Amino acid sequence: MENKDSIKIKYLIGAFRDSTDFPTLEDAEYLIKNWYWNEGGQHFIHTVRGIPESTGPVFVDNILTEKLNGEEKTAKGLLDSLLVNNKIKINKSTKFTTYYEFI
Repeated sequence: MENKDSIKIKYLIGAFRDSTDFPTLEDAEYLIKNWYWNEGGQHFIHTVRGIPESTGPVFVDNILTEKLNGEEKTAKGLLDSLLVNNKIKINKSTKFTTYYEFI
């Protein structure tokens, strides 16, 4: 797990959004993990949605779209890349939602 000393300064000051290559895979990973650990995502996934605790943060497929201001195509591409690069795996899939987990 990351700690405050391993987070890059660009994320601490929010400058990553101003980069010409935003959003990168690293940006997507930061946005999701920040949501999970700091914005109530852990409670939402495990208490509200009832998904069992796991080794890595778990998130629903639309969180990244939300964090990218509705850019669904970009979010889908980043999720696909995270899957291909073995950063995440599908934890659970329902008719309406896919749950991913960081490996």
